[in-house]
Amino acid sequence: MTNLNYITSKNVSPHNRVRHMNISDQGACLNIQRRAFPKLKSYTDFAKEFGKDHSIYLVTYFEQCQVQVQQKIKLSNYLCECSTNATNVSGFIGSWRVADQIQIIDFVVAPEFRRFGIGWLLLASLIEHTGSFRSKLVTLEVRASNDAAINLYKKFGFEICGHRKSYYSNKTEDAILMNLELES
Repeated sequence: MTNLNYITSKNVSPHNRVRHMNISDQGACLNIQRRAFPKLKSYTDFAKEFGKDHSIYLVTYFEQCQVQVQQKIKLSNYLCECSTNATNVSGFIGSWRVADQIQIIDFVVAPEFRRFGIGWLLLASLIEHTGSFRSKLVTLEVRASNDAAINLYKKFGFEICGHRKSYYSNKTEDAILMNLELES
């Protein structure tokens, strides 16, 4: 079981924000996905995901243009939110509600904005959001080689519950299955 107070109290800049993805974000999110996974054979069809009642997608985005954000990162190590400019999306998380569970199916932070607390914020926001659905479990799979993601999940209380041998497209990398039990 996880303690949501611990999760949401991480010291992330108050200028970082998360909102529900909208249709105008799909190009930016697809671009992030392509840059993060250039060898992927297929990418998320965000328009199709918006049509599903059980899909939950959240994004982070900036208050300023990317050039200004790059400068701010160098100066003060934080990012800002903007609700008006889809090109400033820095990451997204997607999930499906299945009965009393949430299954994370997409989770990507733009490569140039990693290690700024964006992944933490997206994951915390999704977990917080699960309360409105009375969810009891959050599940995901992650590449066995993705130590940064595995460590992030463990900090949130996710536990390894299984493996899928040769799961990813190159058939040489395993998936690690992880679960997070939520407090009732």
